[in-house]
Amino acid sequence: MCFQLSITIGIFVANLFNYYFAKILNGQGWRLSLGLGAVPAVIFVVGSFCLPDSPNSLVERGCHEDAKRELVKIRGTTEIDAEFKDILAASEASQKVKNPWRTLMQRKYRPQLVFAICIPFFQQFTGLNVITFYAPILFRTIGFGSTASLMSAVIIGSFKPVSTVVSILVVDKFGRRTLFLEGGAQMLICQVPVSTL
Repeated sequence: MCFQLSITIGIFVANLFNYYFAKILNGQGWRLSLGLGAVPAVIFVVGSFCLPDSPNSLVERGCHEDAKRELVKIRGTTEIDAEFKDILAASEASQKVKNPWRTLMQRKYRPQLVFAICIPFFQQFTGLNVITFYAPILFRTIGFGSTASLMSAVIIGSFKPVSTVVSILVVDKFGRRTLFLEGGAQMLICQVPVSTL
C-alpha cells in the first residue's frame, strides 16, 4: 500500500507540475514536464548504489556472514539467530523445489494463481490508466479549455493519494476482501457513467 501511495503521490505531483508548466515559456512548458520525469529516475539510480543486499539474497548466494551482519543492522540487535535459521530453512526448502512452474500449476495453488493474474489484468483492462494519463485530453474533447482540463486532471489526481491513505487506515479494521469488493463496486458505479458520457 505504501508503494501504491508513492505512485499516486507521484501522479498528483506530476499533474500539478503539468498545470504549472502549461502557463510558462509560451507553450513550451511541456518540455519541462517531460524533463521532470528524469528526477525520480536519477533518485532511483543514486539510491540503488546505497541499497544493501537483503539477508535472504545473501543467504541464497552463500554469503552467510554478510547476511548475519545485515540482519543485525536491520533489527538493531545481535539476537538474530532464530530469524537467521528461518532464512536458512526457507532457502534450503526453496532449493529442493525442482520444478517451480509445475508446482505453481498444482490444483492447490490455482486460486492464488488466478487472483495474482486476474487482479492486475482487470485493473488495467478497466481503462483506468487511460482516464488517468489522458485526462487532460479527455476533458478537452468534452469542451474544457486546456488550462481547465489540466486542473481537472489535478483534481482527479488528488483523490488517489487520499483514497490510498484511507485504505491504509482501514484495511486492518475491515480486511482486504471488503475493500476489494467495495472498490470494485465503486469502480463499476463510476465507470458506467464515465463511459456513457
